[in-house]
Amino acid sequence: MAQLYPFTDPITAQQEPPRRIVSGEGIRVTDSEGAVFIDAVAALWCASLGFSPDRLNEVMERQMGQLAYYHSFMGRTPQITETLAARLAARLPGELSHVFFGTSGSEAVESAAKIARFYQSARGKPGKSRFIAREGAYHGSGQVSAALTGLGYCHDGFGLPLGDVLRTGRPHFIHDAEPGESEIAFSKRRARELDALIRDADPGTIAAFIGEPAMGAGGVILPPQGYWDEIQNVLVRHDILLIADEIITGFGRTGEWFGCETWGIRPDLMTMAKQLTASVFPMSAVAMTDEVQRRVAEQAHGFGTFGHGVTYGGHPVGAAVALECLDIYEEMDLPRHVQRLGAQVANRLQGIAQLPGVRDTRCTGLLAAVEFEPGAGLGDSPGKTVGAEAERRGVFFRVIGDVLAIAPPYITTAEEMDQIMDVMRDAILSVAESRMTADVAV
Repeated sequence: MAQLYPFTDPITAQQEPPRRIVSGEGIRVTDSEGAVFIDAVAALWCASLGFSPDRLNEVMERQMGQLAYYHSFMGRTPQITETLAARLAARLPGELSHVFFGTSGSEAVESAAKIARFYQSARGKPGKSRFIAREGAYHGSGQVSAALTGLGYCHDGFGLPLGDVLRTGRPHFIHDAEPGESEIAFSKRRARELDALIRDADPGTIAAFIGEPAMGAGGVILPPQGYWDEIQNVLVRHDILLIADEIITGFGRTGEWFGCETWGIRPDLMTMAKQLTASVFPMSAVAMTDEVQRRVAEQAHGFGTFGHGVTYGGHPVGAAVALECLDIYEEMDLPRHVQRLGAQVANRLQGIAQLPGVRDTRCTGLLAAVEFEPGAGLGDSPGKTVGAEAERRGVFFRVIGDVLAIAPPYITTAEEMDQIMDVMRDAILSVAESRMTADVAV
């Protein structure tokens, strides 16, 4: 194999080559053997407008013909990138009002971390340089971004700067609540644990806390009642910045423009990517408040420059695509559109929750999951087994241990959504029946 595949066992890939995807239309992709699949998790939570969106293809072609590339370094920038920055600033939640552009989600998190440290230095507090991140979080695969990630497979063998990261508990009520504990009580306990962690570590050493409004790759974990209010109270008390990682949740996924709006989060910095361009062009952004931008600007002025940037950040073709995406989202009335489709998913999950081996179902907007109980009628690896059966039936779900994630493109029709949920139901029932038959035979 010439390619080293990301997040794949290289030896297994030599023995079982990956499925080659050769084309896409709407919410479907076709492989090299001609098999067609609905991708019910929008590839990597990101193909919000499907796999060959005509309007985005056309705008890319137009922009390529006008200005195929230019940078934003040293006193120059594409006009269209300025237009996008202003458009985003007007749309951003809370007090966020400035943006810095990059090319990927991992890169956005790396930039946000550097900006947070730069900000603390500008305040005369250079010792505030560590970060708090949560168990089970996913924030990327760079150096700092992978260290912030709370998943061991992103750490093993890489020699990451893990000493810069303090780890606190995930907001997983289903798994981590104590017997008889309410959601509010659980959220308060998580906040007390965070407060104790900060006090033990010395708040004067901590620059920022980073969290996804709802956790994605950690298992589609939706925050319990009161969680974000309690966490934010602790951070304010200790003068610690909040970085909201909206790379999955941003631009409609939770039924509001941003997950911060869904759960009342007031971040100092926010990362965006994926649905910013519907993932047809690599682009990301870090948003920040006036206060953060002002401190950064003043210190950078003293140094003579803000010494951070990437060659393709603010790419004019990416900016054109992002602006067209915003147009499309607004035409769709994105929050209401996602809420309507999400209600359909939530309704179907009520029935699926009653099927053999299902431990939990959860849904906010078009971010949903079915979680299985190992050994409860579906075998010891139910997520993998049910996911494989669904793939045989023509639908890709994201397998995360015992969880199957559902996050389809926004262009999914009501009929297609029913088809996706039918396959989920039928795959579960098929695996359960096969297990029952095998047990009887024994």
